[in-house]
Amino acid sequence: MKNMIKFVLVFALAAGLTACSKNVKNDAQADNVGVVGEVEEISAEDIIVLDDEDAAPITVEGEGITLQPVFFALNQYTLSKEARAVIEANAEVLKVKGVKTILVEGNCDDRGTIAYNIALGDKRAKEVKDYYVKLGLKADEIYTISYGKEKPVCTEATNECWAQNRRADTIIQ
Repeated sequence: MKNMIKFVLVFALAAGLTACSKNVKNDAQADNVGVVGEVEEISAEDIIVLDDEDAAPITVEGEGITLQPVFFALNQYTLSKEARAVIEANAEVLKVKGVKTILVEGNCDDRGTIAYNIALGDKRAKEVKDYYVKLGLKADEIYTISYGKEKPVCTEATNECWAQNRRADTIIQ
């Protein structure tokens, strides 16, 4: 019960911050971070291609299920071809194992404001959820949450590290 209350509180906070999109845009521009959905010029060093060794799977203990994280480009929430392939593979595993309830966690790297990253993480999580629904999973069994920059898997200030943090994780509930 306490976990459900925490989940609802965090979800409400994320929804409240997302509702302030006008302020998020202003904060993002003030920090020289591109507005969500806009394409900014990216140099070759900003493009990181993660191979299977870099994309460590998330293993759910006791369930025997391995799900891959979905990675995103800098300041983006749209799904790449590679991201769609990961979601398709995850969806197949979830269907075969009969998993009913999942949580999609949106994450960002540590650049930008808290509000900007919460909004971007929320959009990433919702994009993944929408694709799961398109693949046949039930919308009312998929929850989303944004952690913004609060749950990094890597803390170094490098392009490679930032790329690992721009992700959505699918967690079995």
